[in-house]
Amino acid sequence: MSFELNWGVIGPGRIASTFINDLLHSHDTLRKDVTSKKIRHKLVAIASSSSVERARKFKEDSINEASDDGIKCYGSYNEIFNDPKVDILYIATPNLNHYQLCFDALSHGKNVLMEKPFTINYKQAEILAKLAKDKHLFLMEAYWTKFLPVYREVYDLLFSHDKSPIGEIKRVVSDLSFTFPRDDPGMERIYDPSLGGGVTLDIGIYSMYWPLGFLDKDCQLTFPDIAASANMADTGVDISTAVILKYNENNTLGIATCSGFFDNHSHGVVINGTKGRIEVDDSCVPSEYWVYDEKNEPLIHKRFNYNGRGMFFEADHVADCLARGLKESPLHTLSHTIRMAKILDTVRKQVGTIYPESLESTETSKTK
Repeated sequence: MSFELNWGVIGPGRIASTFINDLLHSHDTLRKDVTSKKIRHKLVAIASSSSVERARKFKEDSINEASDDGIKCYGSYNEIFNDPKVDILYIATPNLNHYQLCFDALSHGKNVLMEKPFTINYKQAEILAKLAKDKHLFLMEAYWTKFLPVYREVYDLLFSHDKSPIGEIKRVVSDLSFTFPRDDPGMERIYDPSLGGGVTLDIGIYSMYWPLGFLDKDCQLTFPDIAASANMADTGVDISTAVILKYNENNTLGIATCSGFFDNHSHGVVINGTKGRIEVDDSCVPSEYWVYDEKNEPLIHKRFNYNGRGMFFEADHVADCLARGLKESPLHTLSHTIRMAKILDTVRKQVGTIYPESLESTETSKTK
């Protein structure tokens, strides 16, 4: 029997367009649950707070006629919160709105896939996780990298076999860097503290999740010692950041960097073990990995090719969780999200990225 998941989208922008195109238009052979018709995704509603016209424009630009099966367009969030056909909301608004909108969606009984960064801070993340649990709703941070084939296969190589090909993991080094021109109007979100700007929350989260995911995979270790430093923009947000995470219990080290000054053309991730290493081409959208032994001899090289961006792997996982009645992902738990929020808070405090009190607040107001 096929399980159909009805999606609603809040925040019809660039990221949402990529997500929806992947969700509806990518029929890749790697999507076994979709190609076998075990899972079916359906977009039923789109909401923009600015106008219903923007929601309609998003539908015209992102949805082909074959997929347009009575999709509702709303000019307010309350309308989509109260749409009984919506099973789950994908929230892809700017950072400053994440906490309030997720709180409201859960309060209206909607399951939520929340774009990263999940919230502005740790306290907000804790409140949302508790609210979802109290209301028996599914809630997950949209850290889509974790569901891509490279990440899953590297993870399985290291943790799902009797013997890791690189021995005991001792260090994870990761980077994600892009050029963010200061004079580009599209980069306002990066440089404006009132929008929750800075590279740490925008792209640093990708590089920092690799050390967390491979050095403290179950979030059972004591919170790591953190040392962070950054180059700051003239607006007061970090624009190039380096973070060291030291896990004393297993004597491991994570080094995560991110920058808006340049594009990184080298390998995005290196996982060093006592008997070798694994290199991954990109920390955000990995498609290729290499395994070497301690003598630098190649053991494995694998590349994955698939249609679309790959965000459908995340969506298919969400559908599978809901089909099985799960209220939390077993692969990307809320414990991971809350731990990352605490790491990000620590980094921001050390480097001096300060947001307005209104962004840091845990108070909520009625959304229109």
